[in-house]
Amino acid sequence: MRKNTRSKKNDKWLKALGTHLFKLIEKKGYKSPYDFWVQKAGDDISRSALNYILNGEVDVKATTLKKLANALDVEVKEIFNF
Repeated sequence: MRKNTRSKKNDKWLKALGTHLFKLIEKKGYKSPYDFWVQKAGDDISRSALNYILNGEVDVKATTLKKLANALDVEVKEIFNF
């Protein structure tokens, strides 16, 4: 994951991805992204990385999305279904 390496035209898409991931976290019954991080994702994803992703501030690597999908118990394709 690299911060600030994306083109400006992707900003809207990355923010939509973050919003979608936030909704998936809520849909899975977590009280907050922090709750999700503590219970499921903390071993694989740093808290700051999760925050950057949810805020659409980074261009996320495919392997990170796979880790998020695994932690959310969804298929990777569901992450892109927004």
